[in-house]
Amino acid sequence: MGRTPAAGICHPAVVPGLLLTALLAGTGPARAAEDARAWFSQSGYPGALQTPTAFMPPEGTVAFGASAASPYNTLYLSLQPFDWLNFNARYLDITDRPYAASTTDQSYKDKAFDVSLRLIEGNSSLPALSIGLIDLGGTGLFAGEYLVASQRVYDLHASLGLGWGRLGSSGDFENPLIGVSDSLRRRPGFEGGIENTGRVSYDQWFRGEDVALFGSLIWNPAFLPSWSFIAELEGNDYSREPAGRPVSAPSRVNFGLSYALNDYASVGASYLRGDTFAFQVGVAPKMGSNEPSTRRHYLPELRRNANRAYQAPLPDDDAARLEQLYYALRYQGFFVHALDVDASGKVLTIWQSNSITDDPVRVQRFVGRQAANYLPESVETIRVVTMAGGVEALRFESPRWLLEDEASGRATIEELILQSALAPGQGWSLEDARYPNLLRYPTYSLGVNPALRTNIGGPADFVVGQFLLKPYATLQLTQSLSVTSTIAINVISELDRVYPVRSGSLPRVRSDLELYQSQTGDVYLDELEANYFFPIASEWYGRVSAGIFESMFGGVAAEVLYRPFDMRWALSLDANYVRQRGYEQRFEFRDYTVATGHLTLYYRTPFEGVTVRTSVGRYLAKDVGATLDLSREFRNGARFGVYATKTDASSEEFGEGSFDKGFYVYFPLSGLAEGLKGSVVGLSYRFLARDGGQRVDDGRELYSVFGPHSAGAVHER
Repeated sequence: MGRTPAAGICHPAVVPGLLLTALLAGTGPARAAEDARAWFSQSGYPGALQTPTAFMPPEGTVAFGASAASPYNTLYLSLQPFDWLNFNARYLDITDRPYAASTTDQSYKDKAFDVSLRLIEGNSSLPALSIGLIDLGGTGLFAGEYLVASQRVYDLHASLGLGWGRLGSSGDFENPLIGVSDSLRRRPGFEGGIENTGRVSYDQWFRGEDVALFGSLIWNPAFLPSWSFIAELEGNDYSREPAGRPVSAPSRVNFGLSYALNDYASVGASYLRGDTFAFQVGVAPKMGSNEPSTRRHYLPELRRNANRAYQAPLPDDDAARLEQLYYALRYQGFFVHALDVDASGKVLTIWQSNSITDDPVRVQRFVGRQAANYLPESVETIRVVTMAGGVEALRFESPRWLLEDEASGRATIEELILQSALAPGQGWSLEDARYPNLLRYPTYSLGVNPALRTNIGGPADFVVGQFLLKPYATLQLTQSLSVTSTIAINVISELDRVYPVRSGSLPRVRSDLELYQSQTGDVYLDELEANYFFPIASEWYGRVSAGIFESMFGGVAAEVLYRPFDMRWALSLDANYVRQRGYEQRFEFRDYTVATGHLTLYYRTPFEGVTVRTSVGRYLAKDVGATLDLSREFRNGARFGVYATKTDASSEEFGEGSFDKGFYVYFPLSGLAEGLKGSVVGLSYRFLARDGGQRVDDGRELYSVFGPHSAGAVHER
């Protein structure tokens, strides 16, 4: 202790002993690893400074951050779809290596993708254990694997791990897996070329002669809860660095501190390798939650259970009562398409859509209570029919006494669901209602959305972007026919500095992204699209769309969806004929045309809100293949997803990246303000804008419209 940095402030041999002592500390005062606060490494995966830990953030967390640790500048995006799984994507700017494609003296750029999997959750006496793969889907320049254990004792958070690849290049001892198979002794190196860039390098995992220890100690004192003091031992040998300029680091020990600005934002500084200062900033909000939306539209009380003297008295005429019910619901954001009372006067049917919620149970509770408030006791059954796209999507029928018991607390929501009748929609049966066509068309809605377009890792600069405002207007011409137009207005832009980079030999259906970003001018047409929905038969739905679908293509499209009401799966078939738009994104089109189509199987698993989508078909570049999409939806409506597409285009034809892959996050705005149902903030991350495996965004997907309105979605709420 007390030595100069060149000699090592703490000898590396001492650190594993300290970490092991903390990991094996007594059970009495210890805290389970899953209760510990989580930190993000300077690369974005759960970790200390440069090393991983098994302390993972809460599920639903989305982390954005940047770090500077010469010669590497890093931008990262980290997703935590489950409490045991982390995905991390990052762009690196390697400042001491030139960018071959740049004409502006740019430094080299690299892209990486990491996965961390927690094998053991951990508790007060057992450390958490995680396994991870670093740079498994990029160039492989920084590839490494690890196994790490983490435990919290009082305010101390200790981790100790074993690293392979770059994480183990210090070579503390021989790879223990060689004893299982001598074939694991050789670790294939990165061979370069587009045929290797972007592939999953499974032939490298946990291979190589050498492994190294790494670990960290993080002190987050209770009397300074915003501060974290960090010390760690790296396993990397920087003299064997695969990218950047190899250096002989004076020390493997790093020191740093972090300050939490609030519950989700932090800044940090560190001293690495005995010779380098580094800095980091990040935000990590919890966007996905299994708690319902924090903003809850109130539920009305029953008239007889509350002082409602201020309300107008109920008329004796049933038609007048229905009119009062209609306006009460309309005032509260529910749009009544039709009303019907059967010949016996005992069954009320309400066809509705709303701007409040997609939760069928909440709709039933709200509309049912209001119906009970306004209608005579002779009405014994209340049937609420939810309309989606102008077509019946769900019938939810409850006894009036059950709705009243649930409202007064004598019955639970679960009892309401179990004792109600659920059925699929019946097309356009509202036309036969006693009071049809209560909504008058055309109607319209207007709004403005902010938008951000970026180009990261290009030859112009590490990050360039554009901030836009997108005014939109939707004209509902009939019950099932709508037209939407969106205009994009530039506010601030640096995209005129981007340069197209050629990669692959497929038709340029997406890789002209830079031209679409830089040649649009200050105002351009983002979308002008018509959608028509119609019922085909029970549990069958159809859509026809036409217009300018998106920034790069326009045309015509059709889709058919079969959604068995009581099943977990659905099947759709879509087809379109589209033409490529001009770079200025007005009404001009280029010569390239293509017919594409896909057969898609949707399966809503019983596992933590996970939906699997598998599509096969023809893509925009006329390549044929399949897409696998895995997404997890939280109860508050947030959705995290990952996808990959592989087609008959070879790696050489596809270009850098080898195959299309990425992940996305959607967060609904309905929890922030009333009237925003269906509005979302979306963030998608595609490693490279290439041409293989690309689909056109050709109108409103039927599964997104009708999928939530099934028996399974109600029972699994």
